Amino acid sequence: MADYKRFCIAILAILMLLILLPEAQAEIRVCPKDCGNSSIQDALNASLPNETIAVESGTYREDIFVGRPVTMRGVDTGEGRPLLVPKKGRLILAARGATLRGFEISGPENLDYGNCTIEVVLPANIYLNDFAGSKSVCPDVPASWNSSYAINYQFNSRVMRSRLGNYWADYTGEDENADGIGDEPKVIDDVNIDYYPLMQPAEDYRISGEREIEMELIRAKVNVPFTISLPANPTTAYEWNADYDYYLLNLTSSQFERMPTRAIGAGGTSVFVFTPLRPGKTTIHFVYKRSWENIVADTRTIHVEITV
Repeated sequence: MADYKRFCIAILAILMLLILLPEAQAEIRVCPKDCGNSSIQDALNASLPNETIAVESGTYREDIFVGRPVTMRGVDTGEGRPLLVPKKGRLILAARGATLRGFEISGPENLDYGNCTIEVVLPANIYLNDFAGSKSVCPDVPASWNSSYAINYQFNSRVMRSRLGNYWADYTGEDENADGIGDEPKVIDDVNIDYYPLMQPAEDYRISGEREIEMELIRAKVNVPFTISLPANPTTAYEWNADYDYYLLNLTSSQFERMPTRAIGAGGTSVFVFTPLRPGKTTIHFVYKRSWENIVADTRTIHVEITV
């Protein structure tokens, strides 16, 4: 009986410990000013395992030690990808499972003297970054240099899906199918290989969530229709296609209104009328393309807040 009681007390203690542990935040934000954190290292020190450190556009001149399995994600807020410039040392990835994505990595200034900017001490995930060359990284262990899953991306107006690696300024491979990914892998050393090297800097690949831009917001009411008008020219065979939440919105009508001119091939406006069905927040995505092509000429994203 005594053993049973001790077992119950141990279980209760573990449960209380789990309850008292701080909950992981969805995301810790870092920016040059006015967002609470201006230092990446301070954000890392305050983070919990598996949290995300979202670093906004700016130049960060600090040495960084990643000692927890977190995700460091660069976010382009309209001024380019965040630039990491370690003052004197390096960015050291010393946590198994840490992720580094979405950054421009500076230097080192001289790649011929064995200097490097990023040191990988434990296996990490590193992709969608811009590097001066393979000599700017010094992995002590095998790491993953491309995404572990396929990503939808737009490159040179073509929409494709693939795993994606990093951009290496010294990569000399070809891209025969023009998908933006090198045909040959980028070899860092015998056990560190980027199998999906990018042909252009990562900012040339349009990926949802990699860049934050101001989007139009419509405040609507239930059962009160609202209109969205987009410039169009059906004589080119391009047309707008709307992707929306059928639970919150009903597409009441869509039609093309030609400009008041007799000119052949003149464009006009595609008019979409939506009727909100119930309160909530949603997003309408518009894609402008020909029906037989996988080439996108334009996209629009509109947020909708519906109240009673």
